[in-house]
Amino acid sequence: MPIYEFKCKNCGNIFEYLCLKSSDKDNASCPSCGRKETDVLLSAFSSLSSSNSQGGGARLSSSSCSPSGGFS
Repeated sequence: MPIYEFKCKNCGNIFEYLCLKSSDKDNASCPSCGRKETDVLLSAFSSLSSSNSQGGGARLSSSSCSPSGGFS
């Protein structure tokens, strides 16, 4: 169930909307003005992953356009 980020074409408000299925994106209305004329924004995401080489604990990582290290 992805959470999408939208920008209202009418008032410029940026808001998040939980979509249970892909067609739900068409039902997103601005919480400020109530309009459904919105644009879906691209946003960064984060994920939870485990790493055995770093002590076996879970750590939070986020996507980035910059390189984070080399190959091992």
